[in-house]
Amino acid sequence: MITRNESIAAPAVPPAQLRTRGVAVFTFFVIVVSFLDTMAQLPVLPTFVRSLGAGARMVGLVLATYSIANMAGNVSAGLVIDRFGRKAGIILGMVVAGGAVALYAAVVSPQQLLGLRVLHGLGGAILIPAAFAYSGDAANPARAGRQMGRAGAAVALAAMVGPAAGGIFRSTFGPRPLFLTLGALLGVTALLVVFLLPESFRVAREDESEILRPRRLGPVLRDRRLHFVYVAVFFVQMAMGTLSFALPLAVEAAGFSAARSGMLLSIFSLVAIAFFVAPTAGLSDRRGRPVVIRLGMIFLMVSMGLLSLAQSIPFMALAMVVYGVGYGFAFPAMCATVVDRTDRSNRGTGFGVFYAVFSLGVAAGPLLSGALVERGVSPTLVTAMVLGGAQLVLLLVGAGAAAAAAGAPAAAQEAARRPE
Repeated sequence: MITRNESIAAPAVPPAQLRTRGVAVFTFFVIVVSFLDTMAQLPVLPTFVRSLGAGARMVGLVLATYSIANMAGNVSAGLVIDRFGRKAGIILGMVVAGGAVALYAAVVSPQQLLGLRVLHGLGGAILIPAAFAYSGDAANPARAGRQMGRAGAAVALAAMVGPAAGGIFRSTFGPRPLFLTLGALLGVTALLVVFLLPESFRVAREDESEILRPRRLGPVLRDRRLHFVYVAVFFVQMAMGTLSFALPLAVEAAGFSAARSGMLLSIFSLVAIAFFVAPTAGLSDRRGRPVVIRLGMIFLMVSMGLLSLAQSIPFMALAMVVYGVGYGFAFPAMCATVVDRTDRSNRGTGFGVFYAVFSLGVAAGPLLSGALVERGVSPTLVTAMVLGGAQLVLLLVGAGAAAAAAGAPAAAQEAARRPE
């Protein structure tokens, strides 16, 4: 029932029109660009911050500020995406993020860069949930796992191409031209979105005083099946944060150059892409999301255990293959669960919360790893143990979700019997 003050929401175009090949290809390109700006900066930004006269602590703060701002803005950004539409969110996010990245080229102090990192993080907080909500709107409900696998492949492609391209560009032209180029890429893509991407959702009518009313957020925060996904994505991304911290150290300790770290991460990305686009991405459509998510996390646990023992590049490469398999299983199933448990009126909010927890996990991994390394403890081994413990946590959360789902029909019948 829609009350007087509630919104009347409608898709801007029928879902079938969002599944045409042209829209699908362009959406894939949009998601690649949405992640490329941050990925291409990974090998460039630390040395650029140091060139501005920053010490080690300021370098760490500048690098972390993007994730902190991103996490802080994700939830409220999701509410805005659901109110004003996915297309508007993509355009606004790209304009804000692109403008911030382009302005990196003009900074002369670490403090100026720190402020722009906040702006960049807020732009990404709008852009990423909007892009994934759009992809979810286009998904056939029976094949949401396959659809979100393609979105995951776009992310993995950006992770594979971005750092290498950014490093080559910086070596050839310098960091400031790189920032200008990335800003221009985001700006041009935003312009293309204006003309080429049909809106997947818009609010037809709503009381303007209730734009951010929490009716969209409440169901997302109360849903037990989404609780399962939030717990899972935290542990999955904590492992990713640990990997980004520990892999270069493991390569260095084995006596190899830093270039080998990039090669190993490329192996992980290639394997993940293969699983994202293969029929395995739809495994959760047939077997259920929780089973596939837990299976993926078991592969991640094994990978971390192997990495804690690895002392040679071939052994590390094996660990990265196993990691890619695990991530290839888990990520599409997690995203597909968000699609399953939301509708077009609150899907942006659902992905906003999802990516807030995602960012929290990414930040927690390096923090935990740093503390463990200082105590002489292997962060990869501890992470493997934590992922094993996470299986028990997920079983408990999943049991609670199943019980809530079983009790929902009875509760609804009881409510219907009660007088108004």
